[in-house]
Amino acid sequence: MIRLSRLALAAVAILFGLYHALLGFLFLGEYQNPGYAIVGLVTYLAALLVATLDKRGLKMRVASAVFVLLAAVSLPQMIFMALGEVRQGSYTTWHIAAIGTLLAIVTIRKFEVLAWIALAITSLEVIEWGGPDVIFNSGLVGALLLVATAQAASWALGSSSKSAEEFRRRALAIDTATAASSAARTERTERLNQTLKEVLPLLEKISDSKGNLTKAERLKAQLTEAELRDQIRGRNLLSIDVVSETRNARMRGIEVQLLDDGGLDDLSQENRTPYLWEVASRLKGVKAGKVVIRAAKGDSWRVSMAAIRKESDSPDLFIRI
Repeated sequence: MIRLSRLALAAVAILFGLYHALLGFLFLGEYQNPGYAIVGLVTYLAALLVATLDKRGLKMRVASAVFVLLAAVSLPQMIFMALGEVRQGSYTTWHIAAIGTLLAIVTIRKFEVLAWIALAITSLEVIEWGGPDVIFNSGLVGALLLVATAQAASWALGSSSKSAEEFRRRALAIDTATAASSAARTERTERLNQTLKEVLPLLEKISDSKGNLTKAERLKAQLTEAELRDQIRGRNLLSIDVVSETRNARMRGIEVQLLDDGGLDDLSQENRTPYLWEVASRLKGVKAGKVVIRAAKGDSWRVSMAAIRKESDSPDLFIRI
């Protein structure tokens, strides 16, 4: 759709530009030196094609812009030499409106400053040729209005493009966040389902044995109960590494509490990874006591971790990351 619109705009610009060339061709007989007019026509048509058919997106290539602008400022001299005398109110000054068309295209294609400089040079050329009176009856005012309109359109396109880019950026951010959230929910659901698969047989065992469990079965029940609690209170703290090291720590007799109070909510799964890897790494080194791992919202840190033993007055480990 965008490509079709661009081709349509190029076609309109070419047709509008060809209208000026047609006027120049039809009035060749009125020139004293038509050879210069023919050279001017060829130069103009070449510049028109370059300006409209340059394929590098909206902003044309520098080389193309320079060629078009050089053609625009040299065209008046060719036509003035073809005329041989000052003539006002005649289609033999078709080139002035034609230059306005070229510079309007250059303006739309993001070389606004150079287009205005070229228009200023062209205006001086025209005034030097025909005097101040020629400003209002040679097409110069029309060329000025055409470039000014193109400038306004360029600003509007730029604002629209920025708005569209901002919309795409926000949409991408929302899609990314949604995908990450969905992936996190899926992972939590899978972990919860896995835990429930372990819980149901265990509950049946407790019921069948009337609570008479072996030491290994009691440990498994305690681990399962703790992991269910983690699913509810731990949420974003439950990476694969943290889950594994938490289970290992509990099997060593360490009490572990995972408390997710929203400290990681605004981070993607990828950005949470360094914090959770650090937690898992530190948890691996704890030998006894109780460990509290908390992701508190509103603090200047993301995660805090403390390892405490009853017989000690100070924690064996206390970090904020």
